[in-house]
Amino acid sequence: MPNNINNLNLSPFAREILNDAHQIASILRHEFIMPEHFMVAAANLCNFADESNRFGDKFEQIANEINQILAEHVPPTDDEIEPTMSSLMKKVMKSARKIIQQEGDVPVPATAIIIAILNTPECICNSVLARHITDKEIADVLSFIMSIDGKSLRGYDLADNDDFVSSSNKPSADWMKYIIDLNPLRGDNSKAIVGRQKEMSRLGQILCRCDKNNALIVGEPGVGKSAIVKGFVVKLEQFPSKIAQLPVYELSVTSILANAQYQGDIEQRIASTMNGIKQLGGGIIVIDDIHTLAGSKGDANGSRDLTGMLLPYLDDELLRFIGITTFEDATRYLESHTRFLRRFRRIDITEPSQQEAIEILNGVKRRYEKYHDIRIAPGVIERAVKLSKRFLSGRALPDSAIDIIDEAGAYRELNPLKGYKKQVIHNDLIDSIVAQLGNVETKIIDENDTTPLRNLRDNLCKSIFGQDEAIKQVVEAVLTARAGLTDDHKPQASLLFVGPTGVGKTEVARVLAEELGVKLHKFDMSEYSESYSVSKLIGSSPGYVGYEEGGRLTEAVRKNPHCVLLLDEIEKAHEKVYDSLLQVMDYASLTDSRGRKVDFSHAIIIMTSNSGAQFAKLAGIGFGSTVTTGDAMLTEVKKTFKPEFINRLSGIVVFNDMSRDMATLILDKKIAELNNRLAERNIAITLTAEAHEWLLNNGFSAKYGAREIERVITHNLKPLLVNEILFGKLAKKGIAEISLIDDKLALTIKK
Repeated sequence: MPNNINNLNLSPFAREILNDAHQIASILRHEFIMPEHFMVAAANLCNFADESNRFGDKFEQIANEINQILAEHVPPTDDEIEPTMSSLMKKVMKSARKIIQQEGDVPVPATAIIIAILNTPECICNSVLARHITDKEIADVLSFIMSIDGKSLRGYDLADNDDFVSSSNKPSADWMKYIIDLNPLRGDNSKAIVGRQKEMSRLGQILCRCDKNNALIVGEPGVGKSAIVKGFVVKLEQFPSKIAQLPVYELSVTSILANAQYQGDIEQRIASTMNGIKQLGGGIIVIDDIHTLAGSKGDANGSRDLTGMLLPYLDDELLRFIGITTFEDATRYLESHTRFLRRFRRIDITEPSQQEAIEILNGVKRRYEKYHDIRIAPGVIERAVKLSKRFLSGRALPDSAIDIIDEAGAYRELNPLKGYKKQVIHNDLIDSIVAQLGNVETKIIDENDTTPLRNLRDNLCKSIFGQDEAIKQVVEAVLTARAGLTDDHKPQASLLFVGPTGVGKTEVARVLAEELGVKLHKFDMSEYSESYSVSKLIGSSPGYVGYEEGGRLTEAVRKNPHCVLLLDEIEKAHEKVYDSLLQVMDYASLTDSRGRKVDFSHAIIIMTSNSGAQFAKLAGIGFGSTVTTGDAMLTEVKKTFKPEFINRLSGIVVFNDMSRDMATLILDKKIAELNNRLAERNIAITLTAEAHEWLLNNGFSAKYGAREIERVITHNLKPLLVNEILFGKLAKKGIAEISLIDDKLALTIKK
């Protein structure tokens, strides 16, 4: 052999292969020893060493095909000459030395030379290897070649030495279980995503950089971060060759951490995985939920932090990383790791617009139709996007709209329509699914059904008596909001109810929520009279008890954003609570203690107050006074609340004092409600005129309002029924008459 070959520092097996390659080139009268000669010799020797036929006839087939290529494309020389290494083979040997440079001046193993050939696109034999050895098999093949190489780089037996996995670049099948191969996605247009071209282009630009060529993709849950990465892999061949030829793997952090008793176990797994990928020539590594590598104080072994372990690999020219996380997790776990973060270029993924989301869903529409064996009717995609944006405000597009389509398909599989050969999803099913997911009534989703709104005023007046003007103002505010004439960045209405106690302020809020089919969130503001009360509403600060539970107000609205929010007796709350409500009334949002924004744009905010009620009776006192009861109340309200609070209200609704006519209607309503409950036991009661008048005289109070009527019925009427219902003649059924005897109510069984 030529001296330039004899002088190479090679392992015994590598030198044996190179000797055979030299002999093959001599027999074929080729001027140069090329990588193809080396691969033919390696395949022949490996085939001979594969006693258990572990890899079938792969080595023999590889050798035969490469020999055929050499015969067809490399002409023999006329004279017999001593073959020397070609320039390409010298390049391969230099790359092989570079692969093991961290091991020091040690013999180059055959595996390093083969990996260098695989990493050299100019080598014709690579296409032959790709046809016979899959990406999943390559690690096993390389491990087999190294096992017959005899000795390790440091002179230890490769087959028996377990330490070699973590101390060298030996590829081992063990590390393969910690990664997920994403390469099958390449060119699979069925997995391509619609849109997001700008984000994918930016991702490719970062990966093509010389330094800091790692990307950190950050966005809210559901905006499509992982989908962008997979879509990028699908179109990877369209990018420059320096990244287009790189294999793509996803690092499974859960597998890395599973059953790891010690920190060293985790570090060893990461090291073996990174080195294994490098041994295969490098690649792009995707790490979903990359913030989990930073650990937290709640970990069993203290504060586990694996970001430092990745630092040397982030700077490795053979590896490129794509990290995926959310805004909240990036801030919470990664912000303090400046050395780690500065090696990444950040890409912020925003929620797509409704039109972009429609295009995305049209792109995946066929997939869900095929999976559920359904047909999605025209207009369904548009409605799903529109309703998800409106009623699933805590979730992001396009994930929220895709969930609606998927749920509808699953529902139609379980509840097929009769008479249809192909099951169809229509808008009415989408409305039903959104109502279920958004925890709202179907009647408020159907915009074409305006019956509840048309009859809203009449229905409120049937339950609330003597407050027609107040009800009119409330209904006008609600209808204006539902007509879309209010600011999109404000609550649907922010109303302050003022008036004496017991005149129906709280009842209006309750009946309004019932009629609209939304949730009623009631907060007694007397519980928030201290300065620290704000923490109850928005959540405790970090480090305090209850931090993880969130705030009462923010969590209630987050779970049910379409609601009537009743803040009862608002004047009893602390001033700091008012300051928090300013943001809600102005921008329809409130940031909780964990930094999450809660949307109040679908809420009707009603605050009640008795402020000024005690001065209402002073209105009109004095000669020629024109001050009305309402004016007197409003004057006192403006003294109680700050101007910035008053200015943000949609309106101040003044409730009238209790009159005898109102009390009569309320008494009749209470008796009717009592009869409805008794009807379940087949019991009915009637009142004589005297008994009715007695209840009205004792229950009517301008000072205490309707609550006094409730107390009179509870303490004077209901006790007469208890014994008879439980032990007497009304135990099964019957009709009873309530009369007045000696100025006391008496019960007579009629039937």
